[in-house]
Amino acid sequence: MRVRGRLTGAGLGIAAVAMVGLSATAASAQPADSIGTKAEAANVPVHVTTDAYIRSVPAITGAVWGNVQFGEDWGALCYTEGGNASLGGRTSNIWVQLDQTGPSNGYVTELALQNGHAGMGHC
Repeated sequence: MRVRGRLTGAGLGIAAVAMVGLSATAASAQPADSIGTKAEAANVPVHVTTDAYIRSVPAITGAVWGNVQFGEDWGALCYTEGGNASLGGRTSNIWVQLDQTGPSNGYVTELALQNGHAGMGHC
């Protein structure tokens, strides 16, 4: 004897309620990527036009944590004032905080970026 799986009557009603419940849960769920801090929400793309160091603080006296290189694209969180930096005959005290992987985000002089700190909020 062959038994077919078939929903009728009450079984069909239970299945329909279960499906509605699942779709409501899926609609209200958010991926982990969309839940972040204010700084993550303000991430601004920046394009590097000149090699420069990534510093631990917004000053040339900060420890070097890495570097940005010509042609790279990064995400930036915000800008702040700091120590003066010179690059290509220009000087600025504006530093951009980069969105880096790891426990902390470093700073790069705005002089190394195509549009400086345009479009960013203050840290």
